[in-house]
Amino acid sequence: MKSFQELLKENGEIGYVAYNTQSVFYVSGLPAAKLNELVVSEEGSLGIIQAVLAELVEVVFFSTSGARHNSRVVRTNQTFSMPVSPNFLGRVVNPLGASVDDKGPLKAETTYPADPKAPGINARSRIVEPLETGVMPVDLQVPIGKGQRELILGDQKTGKTTFALQAIANQARAGAICVYASIGKKRSDLQYVETTLSQLEVLSSTVIVSASASDPTSLVYLAPFSALSIAEFFRDQGRDVLVVLDDLTTHAKFYRETSLLSRRTPGRQSYPGDIFHLHARIVERAGNIQIGTGKTAAITLLPIAETLEGDLTGYIQTNLMAMTDGHVFFDISEMKKGRHPAVSFTLSVSRVGNQTKTPLERELSELITEKMTAYRKAEEVSRFGVELTTQTLQALDNGEKLIALFDQESQMVIPKELQLIYLGLFFSGAWSQKSPKQVRVEKIRILGEFYQGRFGELPKLVKGINSLKNLTKAIVQYTRSEELVSKYEV
Repeated sequence: MKSFQELLKENGEIGYVAYNTQSVFYVSGLPAAKLNELVVSEEGSLGIIQAVLAELVEVVFFSTSGARHNSRVVRTNQTFSMPVSPNFLGRVVNPLGASVDDKGPLKAETTYPADPKAPGINARSRIVEPLETGVMPVDLQVPIGKGQRELILGDQKTGKTTFALQAIANQARAGAICVYASIGKKRSDLQYVETTLSQLEVLSSTVIVSASASDPTSLVYLAPFSALSIAEFFRDQGRDVLVVLDDLTTHAKFYRETSLLSRRTPGRQSYPGDIFHLHARIVERAGNIQIGTGKTAAITLLPIAETLEGDLTGYIQTNLMAMTDGHVFFDISEMKKGRHPAVSFTLSVSRVGNQTKTPLERELSELITEKMTAYRKAEEVSRFGVELTTQTLQALDNGEKLIALFDQESQMVIPKELQLIYLGLFFSGAWSQKSPKQVRVEKIRILGEFYQGRFGELPKLVKGINSLKNLTKAIVQYTRSEELVSKYEV
């Protein structure tokens, strides 16, 4: 960016700060100013024009110092573009592209528009490839496709960020680029994210965009736009990208604050009328996009939204549900039962991901739904204290074992082929004589053996199987040939 004096000579147009309302500054004397144009104060602060009034322009600055009364302000004749570079991988940057970690400055290769026009329908391709998160309940019951926009909903501390980090870990290991945007969070939350990704050994494939609660409101507003610009840079290089926006309810609150200070007419819950359009501009930039003749690259978006006491009917939440391709709901009542992840199958939906399922996955999903429905009914009957039938006891046993299978610790990531092996063992009767607690122990031990390569060609084999009958047959044959019969009692 050029200096204040260079821009003054170039444009020959200067403005003065007439007054300000906290972080919103009103500048006179810039007749050719345009909406979203960048300006520079004589103190060196960079700002953006967010409204053009009859006699004044409304400016918000990207630094806490901002400008003084009667400070001179000059136009740059540019809109904001995000500096981008492959060097951003493994780093924490602010929404302006500057390093905010302790690893030194960053040099950008080029810039990408922060708020471009979203790709049109002709530039998009059908979503056919699954995005595997490594979280069994989601991959099997609420599948996500590459290029899908899947909303993550739930109360505070129900595991939304944990799930997003597990998805990042699984996708980074599969070769995708990941972008995590921390929007209005505490610095301690950002430290947790950085530490977790480092422990999972995927930080080198991830860019973290940070705008903490202590940063200027303008930076928090800009964070999701900057994250998508970084994603578009890698997409145009032919890489699939996973973007997590954590979270858009906080983003809406910061935008509401600025709008109220600007005296815009408030709407429902005091949010400005354009909040839907604002978030739609962000969400529509994701998709399975054509980048060349016969080539596509996907930006998969996982925006996170916070609910209050499990209420899905909030203003921002319903807005986001309307513009995304489904949602995964983390239920506080499931969390209180000790289930991790606390995904509600009945209140979660994926409108696009189901078309990426294989015939085997469709069959397994139907069977899981059937078993879990029977389990809930049996659970209700058992509360009356009556003598239970053999069928009811079997339904309870099956449901508890499935819950034990679906339970995952925060840093546990389960590849799709291992998920299929688990379900093959379950439906083949390998665990029919074991308790849910023993199934949980077996699951963890098998995971360790899987990563040690103890299963040979079985993982590749199960991904090509299209029916449960063939899956159980393959697992039975493998366990016997490998003398694992004593372990799994097949």
